[in-house]
Amino acid sequence: MSKRFFYVVFILLCLACNDQVKDSSQAKSNLIELQQKSVQNQDSTYYFLKKGVELIKLFPELSDSLRAENNYALGSYFYAKGVMDSAAHYSHKATDFSADSLQYDREIDYFYQSWYVYYSQGKYGDCISIVDKLESLLDDKDYNNQVFVNYLYENTYKANEDFKQAILYNKKQINAYSNIPNTVPSIREAVIFQSEYEYQLKNKKRAYKLLDSLLNIESRLNETTKYNLYNRYGIQTFDEKKFKSSLDFFIKSLSHLKKVPKNRTSADQKARLYYNISEAYFALKKYNKAYTYLDSAFYLNSKNGNETVLRSILQKQLELAVVTDKDPTKLSNSLDSIFNYQKDQYTKKYKEDLVALEKALKKENEILAEKKDIEIKSITRLFTLIIIVSILIILSIFFYRQRMYKVKKQSLQMQQRLLRSQMNPHFTFNTLYTIQNLIKDTPLKAKNYLIKFSRLLRLILENSTQNYVLFKDELKALKEYYALQQVRFPDKFEFYIQLNNLEEDSFIFIPPMLIQPMIENSIEHGFNGINYKGKLVLTLTQKKSFLECKIEDNGRGLQSESSDIKKSTSLELIHDYLKKSTGKGIQITDKDSLNTNETGVIVSFKIPFKLTKND
Repeated sequence: MSKRFFYVVFILLCLACNDQVKDSSQAKSNLIELQQKSVQNQDSTYYFLKKGVELIKLFPELSDSLRAENNYALGSYFYAKGVMDSAAHYSHKATDFSADSLQYDREIDYFYQSWYVYYSQGKYGDCISIVDKLESLLDDKDYNNQVFVNYLYENTYKANEDFKQAILYNKKQINAYSNIPNTVPSIREAVIFQSEYEYQLKNKKRAYKLLDSLLNIESRLNETTKYNLYNRYGIQTFDEKKFKSSLDFFIKSLSHLKKVPKNRTSADQKARLYYNISEAYFALKKYNKAYTYLDSAFYLNSKNGNETVLRSILQKQLELAVVTDKDPTKLSNSLDSIFNYQKDQYTKKYKEDLVALEKALKKENEILAEKKDIEIKSITRLFTLIIIVSILIILSIFFYRQRMYKVKKQSLQMQQRLLRSQMNPHFTFNTLYTIQNLIKDTPLKAKNYLIKFSRLLRLILENSTQNYVLFKDELKALKEYYALQQVRFPDKFEFYIQLNNLEEDSFIFIPPMLIQPMIENSIEHGFNGINYKGKLVLTLTQKKSFLECKIEDNGRGLQSESSDIKKSTSLELIHDYLKKSTGKGIQITDKDSLNTNETGVIVSFKIPFKLTKND
């Protein structure tokens, strides 16, 4: 009953919790779904990714790739929100799952994002640490990723104005490119950057020599490289105050930039170049031309929205207004432009924050409503489960008590039947008949026999009222029974008791009236009609939780007449009782089947025992 009850409760619990994740396979599917939803629903990105974090905590056996992807997505989310510390934390955490080598291409994205977040914060030491780890994972033949690693090193040292190290990694990048087919244009672009670093280190001759080496093969350069080459010439000559040469280089750079396919150029590139040209015209005091290119730069940048370039343009417009117009109109217009720019930036930020706040509030209300709905469903489900479990517990208690009542009733009936079997009319009649004969011939012997019989009756009656009796009391009843049988059958058999691992006065309790019916069977049936002295041996051995009982005689064995042993009511009762309490009933073995040239029967069974009467 108890097993069935707990099984039913388990099923109900499973049904009540059917919306929960049950195993790592389902957790994996759920996590992938949450990550996909975080991309598809931008307003709920953080909600879904946070659910992913909770799932990872519940199932730490989920793959490293899934855990890294969740951290990478959280890093992207916080970077977009401008929460840089959190962006750095999660982006870096995504790289922690990379082992001794790169297992899949996605890992490169994790390292780049972590590097870029640190780069945006100006934490160049952390940038170098990230790139060091990425480099340690690369294979010697992985030239593409070697180019990428050296590019990250180069830009980190460039931002930190360590141009010597920038040159070192620029050269390593060129060396890696040389092992990759069709990368000549990329090598030439890297040479232009190398010229920039040499110039910053005041190695002007070396810087120009590098640029000249490309200029000598101009016909083999693509339009993008020509644009960058002439732009670099223009920047360096402008720095040397060679404004006319600088302007010529910038104009040539612009002509090549216009030939580059639109999908490979940006408004930002053109805006910067227009700004450079306007500066050159300004330095040459050709202010109208400077105005023209500056307006173009402003127009292009208004589409792109690069704040750094825009600030430079507005600042240059103010300088032009101050220099060129004694009438304060243009100056006022420039100031208005700066004011409007700041106003637009503030309005834009205000609107973005307001929209984000409205979306966040809306999402928060949706989440609260969803959470409330889930809580109501959970409470309803829990309440239903409690009612069902309570009913099952009550039913279980009821059936358990009914069963215990039935078991007690059966136990009492068995004790009564055992008592009747021990005090069977045949034995009682024979005993009284023997006493009657003794009274005529030997009254004193009859008196002693009657005392023994009354003592046995008292012991049987006392033991029959208890479920468990002291071991020594049961042995005492057996000895009294043997003494009476010896009076009836003098010198017909001998009875021995052997105890192993226990003493006669051992303080243990056993069920009463289990051994005597076996002894009686051997005497009444086994020794009936034999012409030699019988021998009956009772061996009791204490095991861990039971007494091993063996009763052996040298009687006739299991002949046809002795089949009464198997049909004995008392033996059947004892057999059923022992099978329920120890799992094993009575085993009867005829010695004749053992090929030992001996006759008789061996009866063996296990008797449960307790250390206290109520244990």
